[in-house]
Amino acid sequence: MQTVAYYTDHYVNQLVTQFFSKSQNLDYKKISEYKKNDNIKFCSYGILRGTGDAINSSVEYIYIDHGFFKSSNRNFNKDKRTSINELTGYFRVIKNDLYFNKNYTSSDKTRFNNLRIPLKDLNQNGEFILMSEPSEHVLNYLKIPTWKEETLSLIQKYSDKKIVIHNKFSELSLDDLIQKAFAFVSCQSTAAFKSIAEGVPAYFTHESLSKFGSVKNIEDRYLNHDLLFAAANSQWQLKEFFSDEFKSYLDNINC
Repeated sequence: MQTVAYYTDHYVNQLVTQFFSKSQNLDYKKISEYKKNDNIKFCSYGILRGTGDAINSSVEYIYIDHGFFKSSNRNFNKDKRTSINELTGYFRVIKNDLYFNKNYTSSDKTRFNNLRIPLKDLNQNGEFILMSEPSEHVLNYLKIPTWKEETLSLIQKYSDKKIVIHNKFSELSLDDLIQKAFAFVSCQSTAAFKSIAEGVPAYFTHESLSKFGSVKNIEDRYLNHDLLFAAANSQWQLKEFFSDEFKSYLDNINC
């Protein structure tokens, strides 16, 4: 199956897909040229400007987005637009999913250790459950418009702890809230990985991640460090796209 990288009119998408296509010697086309073809493996960055629709119609695809740890710095503006200051951070590269590889998981600690992220012990003084609300784009794309209400009910089924809701436009700092959290619940937020490193167990509702932490186990308070190791093995800097290690990774996920 031939892999083709598609780009949109957004500068981040263009830069990331250029790096990927050049490193893997792929055809490089405008998203407007995309046509459903079961013999083509679609590849692009993000789910906006036509890429999400292409993903939904593709039999196989490679999805690229900001990484789980030390991604490029982003600003979430009050007008609900996101700006990126630089692109030296990490990007996740996933096959046939937006969040985690289904057919390949490596818990080797090497890449995580190279990030020099300290792992804190379990926070014994958590005051509340921190619930991270997905962005409007994610809610629409995943077709989960009532996620907040349904997840509140789900959490309350398994815990009577106070629940604090946060999203990327909240005035309260996520870093400050995590320090006081008993647990972190999200659909698929990458902030959950930071939460685990900070000693706060994370639980997910998205099917790709809930096997690593299900809300029904929220009172068990288990820090799943293997999830962090697997995540670190699925993210790469742009300069690494040309490395033998990255080529080996693509082989492992059957790209």
